[in-house]
Amino acid sequence: MRYLLSFLLALALAFSAWGADNDIAVMPGGQYVLRNVATGSYLMKDGTTTHDERAASNWRVVTNDTIRYDNPEQHYYIHSDETILQLNNSGGGWSVKFSPKANTTKLLSSETTPRAFKLRYRFMADTRYMNVEVDAEGGERITAAHTSSPYNDWEFVPTSHPRDYRYRLMSMDRSSDNTKYGVAYLSHDPKGKPIWLSGWMAVPTADEGGASVADHVLFSAHYTLTKSSQWPSVSDPLDSYSFNFASNKPVMVEPDYYGCGITEQFDNPYCAADIMAEESVDMLVIAHDLLRDLHQMDCSAGDFPTYGIGSSQGASIILACQRYVENSPKVSEAERKAINWVRTCACAGAYNPLATLSFYYVRDKVAVANVVPQLLMGMVVGYPDIFGDTPAEAYFSDAFLEAGILEKIRCKQYSSEEISDFIHTANCSTISAMLSDEAKDMNSEISQKLLKALAQSNLTRDWSPRADIVLYYHPNDDVVPHLNLVSFVNGMKDRCQGKLETRQTVLSVHVMACADFFARMIFGSYKE
Repeated sequence: MRYLLSFLLALALAFSAWGADNDIAVMPGGQYVLRNVATGSYLMKDGTTTHDERAASNWRVVTNDTIRYDNPEQHYYIHSDETILQLNNSGGGWSVKFSPKANTTKLLSSETTPRAFKLRYRFMADTRYMNVEVDAEGGERITAAHTSSPYNDWEFVPTSHPRDYRYRLMSMDRSSDNTKYGVAYLSHDPKGKPIWLSGWMAVPTADEGGASVADHVLFSAHYTLTKSSQWPSVSDPLDSYSFNFASNKPVMVEPDYYGCGITEQFDNPYCAADIMAEESVDMLVIAHDLLRDLHQMDCSAGDFPTYGIGSSQGASIILACQRYVENSPKVSEAERKAINWVRTCACAGAYNPLATLSFYYVRDKVAVANVVPQLLMGMVVGYPDIFGDTPAEAYFSDAFLEAGILEKIRCKQYSSEEISDFIHTANCSTISAMLSDEAKDMNSEISQKLLKALAQSNLTRDWSPRADIVLYYHPNDDVVPHLNLVSFVNGMKDRCQGKLETRQTVLSVHVMACADFFARMIFGSYKE
């Protein structure tokens, strides 16, 4: 289990300097050089030392908390690009290793040097410290020392030459055949400003860490999640079974989305296809950096094809991602080649959100009540150029606002089912009770803005898909109207350059249809 770092909202600041109160010293996400107290030299990623700080390797720390001098009782990963720091003893003696193979380090506060740490490793009853040994000629080498001394005191010093990393490791879980990461990555918010977003990755390996043994990438867009404990970067997502049970395991990549994970303080641009696709594909592109740096997997030649999967909200997003990869000028030809998108499998998505909302308007009811407020809020935050200063609140009735439903959605403490229950309890589950009079007037200014945004998110026109698409559906879906599938097939059947196929699920209930879909994905149907 991985734990979301409560302070990761500060990642946008890169790292904090040393505190005068002797409290927080090192923040995961920051970049540091490791300076030996006794020699003044800096650690290099090849296991040598240098007295030139600007030539020294940058190091970053992965853990589930800040490192504190008063409680350094956890294990940490200390890594640079292409290497993870470790002392190792597999029974044949101690050695210092700098390799992609993951290993943890225990940091102990130095008893002699303020603000310094010892990097302790243990093999059975044998405890060693990473040490600098100086010979008679003044040469230095890294050793595993038995005894504590200033030669194994190390300071984490904020680097003067940070590398332009586009990702930060928030967490790392390893087993004998895979490594799973919570990742923060650099992207843009709906207004185009740089921001750190988060997500989850899983990499199959031949042993503990090391080179990846995957031959493809599975890119997953998650369904509607509204609660902090559900984000992929916090807890293994349901989609992870596609990784865990696969006989030929892929590298799996799944973003949290803006408004989730480390950006949960913001509204989620729910079903706003353009921004959701851009931010999600940013993680896919940056995941290639991590694979190169830590797992010797170079995707640049396009040898590792990408398959996309998603259900419900994720179905719309994964198709938007395919459209973005294939058509957006923001994706370079080199990135497009590296991604090599070959197939998308999507289930029960609102591919035409305008037609979907119109369907709800006509029926004056919604099977899952939380969908409508999240859709309206998502359009407002996802298309700031369309809505300007019009707030999401303008679309809702006084009764709905007074019930505090928007606050319950925004606090990210309730599941979709709980939010729907709140809406039912407030007697606001019909469209007529939920929306303001102005929002129900299709000729009003705010309704025209909404219609324009919904049309912008329509995936059933204005592109010619090049990769194969398989759409799973049930004609009696109780949440996502069947007209979405009809609209997509009618709009795309003569435009698709790849294959366009439809497959009916066994059950009509939306949740069970999606469960049917994931069962097939777990056993590799996305490649069939």
